[in-house]
Amino acid sequence: MKDNSKIDPTFQKDRRNLIALMLTAPFALKSSLTEAALNLPAPQVATATFDFASTEAAGINPLCYASVNELKALFKSGKASPVDLLKAQIKRYEELNPKVNCITFTHFEEAMKDAKESEKRYKQGKARPLEGITVALKDEVGHLKAGWRTTQGSLLFKESEPVIENGAVMDMLEAAGAVMPFQTTVPEFYLFVGASTRAWGTTHNPWNLQYSPGGSSSGSGVALAAGFTTLAMGSDMGGSIRLPASQNGLYGFRPTFGRVASAEIPYSTSGPMARRFDDLVHLQNAIVGPSEKVMAAIRPRLDYPFQYPKLSGWRIAVDWGSGIADVIPSVKNVMLKGIETLRAAGCIVDEVDCGFSKKDKTIFLHGLLSTSIGNFLEIANANRDKLSPYMAEMLDHVKAVGPRQAEEVEDLLARYHRQVQQKVFGKGYRLLLMPTLSTPFIDADMFEAKKKISDPWLGTGLGYALTWQWNILNRYPIVDVPLGLVEKNMPAGMQVIGQTFTDLDTFQFASNWSQIRPALFKEDKFPTFSY
Repeated sequence: MKDNSKIDPTFQKDRRNLIALMLTAPFALKSSLTEAALNLPAPQVATATFDFASTEAAGINPLCYASVNELKALFKSGKASPVDLLKAQIKRYEELNPKVNCITFTHFEEAMKDAKESEKRYKQGKARPLEGITVALKDEVGHLKAGWRTTQGSLLFKESEPVIENGAVMDMLEAAGAVMPFQTTVPEFYLFVGASTRAWGTTHNPWNLQYSPGGSSSGSGVALAAGFTTLAMGSDMGGSIRLPASQNGLYGFRPTFGRVASAEIPYSTSGPMARRFDDLVHLQNAIVGPSEKVMAAIRPRLDYPFQYPKLSGWRIAVDWGSGIADVIPSVKNVMLKGIETLRAAGCIVDEVDCGFSKKDKTIFLHGLLSTSIGNFLEIANANRDKLSPYMAEMLDHVKAVGPRQAEEVEDLLARYHRQVQQKVFGKGYRLLLMPTLSTPFIDADMFEAKKKISDPWLGTGLGYALTWQWNILNRYPIVDVPLGLVEKNMPAGMQVIGQTFTDLDTFQFASNWSQIRPALFKEDKFPTFSY
């Protein structure tokens, strides 16, 4: 095993400089949409004189919820610094994390050192794309810095050995100048719609502490909604970016597999999470592209514009996912309001049924765990007394997995892909919309839930997720957009699915959505940290 302490620091610095150059390289892939966007009026970049009345009225330090553009304007003008931002968010974390419990490991000393370096760079006029911007990192191997450890949300790995080199995503973030103060909570082995584990306890939703924050990027979603960070990294192997985005009122992007250098297994990919669409673009542009560490990463690097044309004339399909779960009335109603806004903007919106079925969830799960993602099964089965709620029941449900299960999921992929093409994209629809969850009302505390609900699909929230089929269909890009609040002050979200590899179609929709629909995290629409 290579000793990371012996890696030449000059080589590490040169490699980071090379990656930084790639982030602004002229050979990035530019589509016709990108070229069209370049001819639009210049984007409205925030100045240092913007209005922070909403956060100040709520008793919140405005830096905690400021956008990337707003922060960069402040940093450039000298009216605030990356150190100010980090201090404000650490203070908010110290005050409010006891209520939500969304952090595993903190790295504040290291982050402060990086923030001070960013402060110098702004004074020197050498700021990089995410210079001084805080990014929360999901507790998993691909997002780690050399010397950090991951626990997979399990007691079995709580004292795991630190990794000896950066993950590919970490290389990109460091090269972009990001400041990374902490790692965030996940469910055990990343499997459930929420994080309630023996290793770290229960993570609560800041909008309503009774309910789940979604998962498996649970803590990343909470840290964003809570104002502990400006941006956050998630990963998605069954809905793990989209579900916490929905539950926390965020934008989240599950990229086309390979767009981000994060995994060799097609089920899973890393992706950005943010409170605002323009922040999502900043983070995606920082992490997109090839890496020497991940063969599956797509070349060349794709550029994601900040501005897009209108949607007028687009044909858009809607699938309510009724074959998987029945969407509750309040979620359906808030999505219907959004659909009416799209029609008013000149879109043609029709309902379709792609034929997704809840009976196929088991095929998906068996296929997922027949890959190296299932390498925890043996040690988990041997230590059932140390597992979190519902994990033993899920192990019983999975039983043996192997080549036959892998073949079954390949057959399912072919069938689902054909159905989506025939019902949606083959009929000229530009996008497909689906709710993310059939209900947001999933209890956060699985220890308590298990006393009342024996069915692991319902107790963990997996039975309400309308996301997993798209991890089989992993070349379809998906942006999760916020729908707004329903009863009990809970957010709801919607999946925006593009044709295979058409990432920019989903971004064009999300950009327009952010302008025509009411926004969260402004005026009186902030998390309450109460039941």
